[in-house]
This record gives sequence, structure tokens and C-alpha cells, in this order.
Amino acid sequence: MNLTNVDMNLFLVLAAVLRERSATRAAARLHVTQSAVSNALARLRRLFDDPLFTRTHGGLIPTPRALALEPQLSAALASLAELDRAKQFELATTTRVWRLSFAEHYGPLLLPPLMASLRKRAPHAGLSVISVDQLVASDGLASGDVDLHLGVPGKRSPSWRSQRLFEDELVCVLKKGHPASKRPLSIESFAALPQVQGRVMPNRGSEVDDALLPYSTKREVVLSVPYLSAIFPVVASTDCVATVSRRHAEFFARTLPLAIVKHPLSLPKVEVSLNWHRLADKDPAVVALRGLIGECIAERQYG
Repeated sequence: MNLTNVDMNLFLVLAAVLRERSATRAAARLHVTQSAVSNALARLRRLFDDPLFTRTHGGLIPTPRALALEPQLSAALASLAELDRAKQFELATTTRVWRLSFAEHYGPLLLPPLMASLRKRAPHAGLSVISVDQLVASDGLASGDVDLHLGVPGKRSPSWRSQRLFEDELVCVLKKGHPASKRPLSIESFAALPQVQGRVMPNRGSEVDDALLPYSTKREVVLSVPYLSAIFPVVASTDCVATVSRRHAEFFARTLPLAIVKHPLSLPKVEVSLNWHRLADKDPAVVALRGLIGECIAERQYG
């Protein structure tokens, strides 16, 4: 292939169609017409001497040749993007809008100190928070739709890079004045209490039930929610108990009548980390955001 005779924009079209599996969505992503994408695909088919995609009711299905090109194309475009990122990066003048993903309960803990730091040091920049569901559905780190993920990922991709932020322990929270908060909880008395449980990720949230197995006792979960911040006002107004991280319990206990009690079970520590795709290793804007978040954790300890 003689690249001097090839329109480089064709490769952008191919990457977009490979990702979207649709000429219409690829056109919207590239801000061009659908006919422009169709014309580009016709030229690409001649260039590679391969149909590249098969049209079905569910969208465009890549041929084996197109699938083989996908990782090479992704790496090549990422390398080209580095040429632009290599320009000197300055926090004070950047207009970058970072895309950060985390479970909702980290919001009230992280965003106030982080935004205060950004307003002071990067006043022209912005921050867009992406839900964990959206991150998982779109494989956001690999696609570039998300710069950083903060949390406890159940399963890290081999292409992810991680930076440990802090370790936390799991504790029990009860309504302030609850009889069970006035003495150390036994495993039996804990299991007998009505339980509120948070499940942010499908592969997380079974730690308590797993730890109860050797004791041949079960707990009764009366409320299960996907939003952990909803747990605290419920516990503060009922006779229920919940298992949460100490850092979150201490934060919400400032404004709600909550008692924090040592957990009777031996539960694994919660290790919270920052995660990003290896292709963002040298992105100076992502490196800068990692530094700002690390400073917020170290200096403010979430407030």
C-alpha cells in the first residue's frame, strides 16, 4: 500500500464504523453525512480488496479482515493522537474537559475538593462525570470515552493501568441510639438485624454473605439499592443495619444521626484505585488529573 496516494481520513471512517457497527452512527460520530461514510467504505473495500463489513438487520458485521485491522488501526490512531498531546500542557490555560467515572457515592466525597482544586489551578477546564454503567457498556477506557475510573473494579482488563489511592475497612452503621450500637456486635446479633445492602456492580456486594457461610447463619436483606448514598438516610430513620466503608460512614455521620460500629465479621479491605487505559499513559492531561485527584485524597482525605 502506497500511503502517499491514500486519504488518511479513510482510516478515521473505518475506525468509527468498527466501533459503532453502523454507518449512520459512525457518520454522527464523525459529524459527516451517511453518504460520505458509505463512499469512504467503498474506497476502503477497494484499498483492502475485501468487503470489510456485511450488512445485517442488527447492523454492520466486520469481516475477519476488518477484525484483524481493528487493533492495529486503534494503536496507529492513538499514536497519531499523541502528536497533538505532545504540545506543552499547562493546567492554567487548558480547556480540556476530563471524563471521570465513579460510583455515585464517591461524588459528595471527591467532587467538592476536586472542583475547588480545578477552579483554582485549571479555571478554563471542565469535568464530566460518566456513570459506571455507561463505562462498562461502552468499554469507556478502551474507547477513549472515559479518561479515568475511580473505584474498586471487580475485574481489571489487562490493558488497564492502576494507581492505588487508599485502603478502607468495612464497618456497620446503625441509627444513633439503636440498642445494638451500645455494645460490641456479635455475629449472631448482627445477622438478626434487618439489613440494607448496596450493590453498585453486579460482581460486588456478596462479601457479607460469603463471610457468614462458615457460621451457618443467614441475614435478611430488607432493602437492596444500587446507590450507596441512599443507604445512610434509610439507616438513620429505621432499625436496619448496613455494611459500608468507614470513610463513607464518617462522612454521612456528620449530617445524619448515625452510629458507626466495628463489624463482627472479618471482611476484606476495600482498595480504591484510579484506573486508565495504557494508551493514556502519556497523555499529559490525564497525568495531571491523576495528580490532582491524588492530592485531594492525600491533603483533604475527602474532607
